[in-house]
This record gives sequence, structure tokens and C-alpha cells, in this order.
Amino acid sequence: MDNRTLRLDGDQRTVLCAFSALDVRTGYTHLGPCMKIDKRNISHWLLLLRQGFFTLLAIFSRYLTSAPEKPVIVLYGHQLSGNLKALYEEWNRHYKNEWDCFFLSLDPTYGPQLASAGINVLRCGKLADMLSVGRASAMITDHGLHAMSPLIRFTTICFIDVWHGIPYKGFTQQNFRVQRTYSETWVSSPLLEKIYVNQFGFSAERVKALGYARTDKLFRRDFPSTDVRAHLQIPAKHKIILYAPTWQQDDNGRELFPFGESQDTFLEALNTVCATQGATLLVRSHLNARISQKTYTHIAYCSMQDFADTEDLLLQTDILICDWSSIAFDFLALDRPTLFLDVSPPFRNGFSLGPEYRFGKIAKRLSTTCSFLQEVLNNEDVYSNEQNEIHRRIKSAVYGENTDGNAARRQLEHLCELIRSDPNKA
Repeated sequence: MDNRTLRLDGDQRTVLCAFSALDVRTGYTHLGPCMKIDKRNISHWLLLLRQGFFTLLAIFSRYLTSAPEKPVIVLYGHQLSGNLKALYEEWNRHYKNEWDCFFLSLDPTYGPQLASAGINVLRCGKLADMLSVGRASAMITDHGLHAMSPLIRFTTICFIDVWHGIPYKGFTQQNFRVQRTYSETWVSSPLLEKIYVNQFGFSAERVKALGYARTDKLFRRDFPSTDVRAHLQIPAKHKIILYAPTWQQDDNGRELFPFGESQDTFLEALNTVCATQGATLLVRSHLNARISQKTYTHIAYCSMQDFADTEDLLLQTDILICDWSSIAFDFLALDRPTLFLDVSPPFRNGFSLGPEYRFGKIAKRLSTTCSFLQEVLNNEDVYSNEQNEIHRRIKSAVYGENTDGNAARRQLEHLCELIRSDPNKA
């Protein structure tokens, strides 16, 4: 299937990526191009129709067959990354004797690639696999359920949402129409609990501030599993600057480069800074965006298609340049220099976390951006001395006490308690 797009579950953009499967022995392995689903393409609707039909059969089968010997936990999302990947890794390390855990793939090409990389996979296009989904004790998602929502109403499966980013973007109750019917939603802090309840319309008893599993490795300062320097041939002494703009979101005319600058003028200016300071700029495009890869001496490209493990990349990043992307809150866990480009937010419904939650330097023009980079590359202590307090304050708000690098373990221990307390979920 070629590149396409589909909107489902309210205003959520569904992107299915056939790349970067986790190999529990060797880390991430590149698997191929990104696939998007297009609501104008009938073959893609047939995928969802089959998923829905097999879901109905799975519901009937749940009440006609015996429970599996061990509880089954199903992870479902666009890809095995972020919070889902962190939970899968934690299960693989510590909980294999308690449950069986599978990633469920809607994409018919992604599932086999995951399986070949050593992942436990179920496929929406195989009836036997969907019958196994119907016997699950719990399903954890980070976007939604597509055509499987009848499982919520007609089974006792425990549904849990872990979402995929701490948002600046403003959401409405309609965006979480399905997730608000889940058993629980796990968020990063008490502040996010309040936002989910007061702004998104969740029931207070269903929202739990257990941390954000994807940031565990950042708080722990884990050694990256993939060497970005070696892969992109970045000199060992170079500082790495990551430019990670958000995509157009609700603003169809939005540019990926700020201040009215073209890609050429913006990158040429930053390339000059990097050349004089001994640094390399990595340009990271979102799954829903494309940035042409023009060659510069001190610039490399690392799209989400090619480097799906955001946390691995951030561990190797010295300075982040961003705008309204949730990647900023991941990077916050590292307490490293961050520059926010002061551009108009591309959000139709305002903010979840507003501009006051920008914790780094703020640039309103290209010259300020270049000056900031030169200053920090010459002396990082200048940034630390100025920004330490706001880093501490925003991190406390966004993560609460969940900064110990053990969110995934905390969540799976909580899941154990949920399942043990309700025999109907086994």
C-alpha cells in the first residue's frame, strides 16, 4: 500500500508505520517506509471492515471458549514505540511468567516484520489472532481502537489508554470519546489528571498519575541502543542539535520553518553556526510531514520514519530546537538546553498546556536563534544558570513525583492488581 491518510476516532489522525520494530536482543531494526491509511481508498476501509467483523466473532468466542492458561495483555497502536514499547520491554524483562503480551497490528505488512524481529505479534487480519484478542485480560492503547470499540461494551476486558505525548495541543472531549469509556487512563502527573478530568471530560476515578513509561530511559540516562552518530557519520566531538518542529496540525498552510524563512535560509544560517562551533544539526520531520533533504556540510536528516525511537535520539541530543511539539516534554527529562521558536500554534482548540509551560529560551527571529546556539555551544553553563529553576518547576508540574525512571514497572504492577482484583478479566 502506498502513502495515504485516514481520520478515525474523532479528530485523531491514524498513521500506521511499517518500520522500526523492536528486537529485544539488538534494539530497533529499520523495516521499511511509513504507510498511512486513506479514507478515500476502499481497500483501507476493507481492513477496518474485516477488523470489525473479526471483533464481533471474538466477542462471541470469548463466552464460548475457556480462558488461556496465562492472562493475555494486548498492546495496540500505530507502531510499537513510545509508551507501548516501554511497557513491552518491561514485560519482557520482568513479567513474562505472569502474562503473555502481544502487540496487535492492523497493518498487514508491519505485523510480519515485527514477528521476524522477535516480537510477539497478533494481526487484525487473522481470525485466530483476533479470537485471542477477544480472550485478553487487558488491552493498552496509545491512540484508539478503530473498529474494535464493541469490545469495550460487550466484554470484561480492562481497557487502558497511555496516549503518545504530553500535549501543548488543545483537545476536546470529542477527541477522547472512546478513551473516556476505558477502564483507566494513565497520565504523567496530578496536573495532567486535572486536565483530563476538567478539560477532556474523563471520570476522576479512571485517571491515574502513574508516570510516562516512554521517558523512563531519559530519567535514568540509559545508554542508547542505536548509535545515531555512527549511523549518520557525525564526528565524535560534535555537539548534536535537534530541530524537531511539529507538523501542520489544524493549520493547513503552516510552514515547517519559522519566522517567514524558507528552508534554505533557515538551514543555511544554522549550518553556518554549526560550522563555526563544531556541531551538527539534525532535522527531524514528523510522520505527517516531509522535509526535503538538501545537502549541507553540518546538517543531517533523521525523520521519524528512519528513527522511530524518539527517546533513543533524545538521549544523544545536546540541544533541542522545537515549537509546539510534545517532544519538548520528553526532552525536559534530560534537563538540557532547549530553544522554543515563538511561532503561531497550529491548534484549532487552543492549548492543553499553554505557552507558560515553555521551559527554555524563546526566540522570535532567526538572529536570536543563531545567537542562542552560539552562546550555548560556547558555554552550556550560561543556559543552566538561567533556566535551572524553570526546568525544575515545569518538570515538577508535568511529571509530579514520577521522575524515578520506573513508570513502566509501576504501571504493570498496577495492572497486576487490577487483573487480580477482578477474576472476570482473567
